[in-house]
Amino acid sequence: MEKCRVNIEGTLPRALKLTKAELKSAAVAFAEASGKRIKTPFKEVTIIIQDDEFSAEVHEAINGAKGPTDVITQRYDAMPGEEEGVYGELYVNADQALRAAPKRESWSTKKEFLLYVAHGMDHLSGADDLDEKGYDTMRKRELNWLKKLAIFSLSFITYTLSLSSLFAASEDDEIIDLERYCVSCSAKAFVPETGRNLVGASFRSGYYLNEFWAIEGEVGILEDDAMLGADVLWHWYGYERLDPFFTFGALGIIDGSYGPKMGAGAFYHLTDSFSLRADADLIVDLDDDGNRAYVFSLGAQYSF
Repeated sequence: MEKCRVNIEGTLPRALKLTKAELKSAAVAFAEASGKRIKTPFKEVTIIIQDDEFSAEVHEAINGAKGPTDVITQRYDAMPGEEEGVYGELYVNADQALRAAPKRESWSTKKEFLLYVAHGMDHLSGADDLDEKGYDTMRKRELNWLKKLAIFSLSFITYTLSLSSLFAASEDDEIIDLERYCVSCSAKAFVPETGRNLVGASFRSGYYLNEFWAIEGEVGILEDDAMLGADVLWHWYGYERLDPFFTFGALGIIDGSYGPKMGAGAFYHLTDSFSLRADADLIVDLDDDGNRAYVFSLGAQYSF
């Protein structure tokens, strides 16, 4: 069965401790489980992240009710030319999740927000909670969906690095994959402490191990010199359009200069697939008494 297309609009507050990649994976799993229940596939769902003010406006416009709420759903029929199935929107209130989660024992803001998403997907399937029985049935089903989300975290370096990933499994234990491969092209400037400056261009190819960590290989030309590099990249994928990262690796120039490097940079995500990318690296030349060089890159990246 083709997986539901999930679009995300708005910014996730950092206090939720939830990335857009995790949210998308969970939403796809909820849509698949809900579609199986009604034997109708979920085709496309847009999740709009709200605050209290936005939620109150939409709540009154759609339901005629006053005040903010946790999640508001809108289901649409397929447009001419579209495949039959479930299409809809979920308006999910981040402020409500941040307010409600601390009141529950052994519960996180991430779980609270994902519970709202699960509840919205349940409503899109036609389920309702107008009476106590309906409410209990929906809540039991949604909590069961949440139990199928296995969240693992590992502390790597105290206060600085963290590694986390979220795998969402369907009823047949299928693992939902994420966009893992990326390619990028960049203009490059190589500025050593001694010697002449070099300019050129490079091509990177990378693989994301999870939402935070990637490994990359790089080839390029700096005027008349060929260049090779390798990096480990760590970043806060999906929190915001502006997404800082750190890199650790090595770079070599065919004439013999090479050494370890570390750097920092930022993505600016134009879409889920296309991003602008800027890097600044410091390299120690092991063949030249530890002299340093600085490398600056600016380009674009495509993830698939």
